[in-house]
Amino acid sequence: MGLYSTVFLLLAQLNGVMTQETAPEIKMPDVRRMEYISNQQVRLMCHAEGVPVPRYKWYKDGALIVSDSITQVDPVTGNLSIPSFTIREEGLYQCGAENTVSPGVTPLAVSPAINVREVSLGANWPVIPVEDINKFEGAYANLLCTDAPESVPKAQVAWFLESPNGAKNQVEETTRIHVDDQGTLHFIYLETSDQTGADLYKCAIYNNILNTVQLGSPKSLTVTPVASKPQVKPMAEYTTNPTIFLRTQTAELECVFSGYPLPTITWRKGSNIITASEKYQFDKNNRKLKVLNLVEEDEGFYTCFGQNSVSTVQIAIFLDVTSGPIWEQALSYQTIPTGRDAVFYCKSRAADGEDPIDTPNWYINGDPINILSPPGSGKFQFGDSGRVLTVIGLQKPDDTQCFQCNVSNKIDYEFANGCLNVIEPIVITEHPPPLQEIVKGDRVQLTVKATTDPGMTLRERWRFKNQTYDNNAPPHVIYNDVTKEAYIDTSGLTDAEFEAIIGVYYRDLYHQYDSYTVTISVALKGRGADVCEEHSLYPWIYSLSAAVVVLLFIVVFLIIRRPIFTCPSQQPSDAYLTPVAINMSHVVGGGEAGGNDGPYYTTILDVPAPKKC
Repeated sequence: MGLYSTVFLLLAQLNGVMTQETAPEIKMPDVRRMEYISNQQVRLMCHAEGVPVPRYKWYKDGALIVSDSITQVDPVTGNLSIPSFTIREEGLYQCGAENTVSPGVTPLAVSPAINVREVSLGANWPVIPVEDINKFEGAYANLLCTDAPESVPKAQVAWFLESPNGAKNQVEETTRIHVDDQGTLHFIYLETSDQTGADLYKCAIYNNILNTVQLGSPKSLTVTPVASKPQVKPMAEYTTNPTIFLRTQTAELECVFSGYPLPTITWRKGSNIITASEKYQFDKNNRKLKVLNLVEEDEGFYTCFGQNSVSTVQIAIFLDVTSGPIWEQALSYQTIPTGRDAVFYCKSRAADGEDPIDTPNWYINGDPINILSPPGSGKFQFGDSGRVLTVIGLQKPDDTQCFQCNVSNKIDYEFANGCLNVIEPIVITEHPPPLQEIVKGDRVQLTVKATTDPGMTLRERWRFKNQTYDNNAPPHVIYNDVTKEAYIDTSGLTDAEFEAIIGVYYRDLYHQYDSYTVTISVALKGRGADVCEEHSLYPWIYSLSAAVVVLLFIVVFLIIRRPIFTCPSQQPSDAYLTPVAINMSHVVGGGEAGGNDGPYYTTILDVPAPKKC
């Protein structure tokens, strides 16, 4: 054990709580893609929390990285360093964090993969002959951006006019001039000023990380004047294709109309006119519609209308909203007492109308699991088509481990990690009789003692007559916080005070991951069957209720003229002091005994109700 862990353990013992060994929980990385410039230094960072302090390893494309001159892994800090990044180091990187919680028990947590790419802009544009374009004034023209080099990330596109001496002036987009998402330069209708003369139109691609621009695809444009530009009805020249966008992203739908006079553009979804809002934005003179934060309900047909004084033309565009797997319930970190079961969920769905998600791939501490033949001789059980893993009969520390699952479709994948920490449960070591019938002068025993995992701080509270007592005891209860002794001395109570202590006392013992409730019923001697929450009712009400019940039984007896039941004799109250009379049942989750919002386990000591005549 390291110095740090030893000191931590000693400090915890001095404070009365043993340190709790926990599997690693990875806090970072939390990104899916990173891009780096060639020959620059790369650093990937990983951080996890756990006891003992985790150590780190890294994987590239599923293979463990061994430090060398090209890639170094620091097992203490979790950093991965590449002194000089090249395309050779491109790949999927995952961080692993592990610690030893007990001899032979070393859980391994694994991060989602980071796709590391080299920032690049392909070789210079190929040298091609100048394309000559001849048009009449008022006509539509489009200049294609062809043979552009590949760029990572995707390049931005613009157009320039380049003079013979090399001077370059960017072509400004206007209501009449438009550059679409494919890089095509559109002249909605031509003016003679668009003619190039000695200059050339050139397409430019810009890599913003490299801050590099390359020009190519030269065009020469000749515009022949006309006496009067003819009126031309709108004509659809370009629409976005494909129109497949990912859920939660922004879809950009584009349509370009030629025509003279200049067409105006409006958009509809179904029969509804689209206006600018938190959901919709317009760009480039309404030629581009942005649909923000896509959800599946955004899928459908969008129509753009081009209108001038000659005519109106419309284009229907189908927006396809797709997605990688969508989590319904992913693996989580869990802390569960021994003897119980742990359930891990790897549930995801496809976007509406998409192909279903593949069966999940599962791993234990980074090692693949065959869900059709899992290890552990029944320890690990899979259900719901491999989407649910149940770990049976947890034991500390052997079942402290980490699980991973991966789900994918043709669009993308999702990866989740969840670790299991196993602790000792809350165990009641001393409790009073669950039913105590008393007369004035008796002492009511309410002492409840328990043990729990050394790493947990056991908390306590009382509940009595719909009141909760977190920091004190119910009225007339004498409680010693050190010895945990609790009782009521009835000899000094007034008649009213004595009547007020009759009822059901709940003693909750709990911590963040477990809870246990002991129920103690206090009744007047001879009225053990009448114990209830509201003991402020006067005895005559009890008598009247009993008389009504007896009368009803007699009426039924006279009607059917046969015995209804045979009533056994009342059991003596001493019977409730034996272990046989205590029914111990585990209830999972819920209730107020746990005192927290997370999942926990509750055990209740129930009092069996005696039969009454």
